[in-house]
Amino acid sequence: MGTRSFIVRQIDTGIEGVYCHWNGYPDYNGRILQEYYSEPEKLKRLIAGGEISSLAPEIGSQHDFDSRPKGQTTYYHRDRGDDWKDVRPRRFKTLKALCRHAQRCGCEYLYLFDGQNWQYAERGVQFFCLSDGSPFSAFKPLPAEIANT
Repeated sequence: MGTRSFIVRQIDTGIEGVYCHWNGYPDYNGRILQEYYSEPEKLKRLIAGGEISSLAPEIGSQHDFDSRPKGQTTYYHRDRGDDWKDVRPRRFKTLKALCRHAQRCGCEYLYLFDGQNWQYAERGVQFFCLSDGSPFSAFKPLPAEIANT
């Protein structure tokens, strides 16, 4: 069973992001995001590929879904052929709307890039009860030391 997460970035009109099925823990997906996707354009390209089966340091190129090359991200549309309308990136006007969607997807972690830094939130009462008035109250910065593990 996967440790589901949602990877998002702030955009002018709100928040844009994608679901990721495997290894959502901060010491795996969090480390990869912080180490390899802290450049806004690379993160934009990662999200543009749609929902992710497994995150890796490189976006990579199309490959067989069941024969995943080491170090390459595996997408549901590009690599398995899922219908784009089902796995496209999602946009949200508010953090509250994102949290509701992440809850429906069964996500345990949410990763947010604010344009400079990564923050994350774990699933729990506080996480899913965020109000639009204090959208980052449950978020905390990804620790710098996870990039060195």
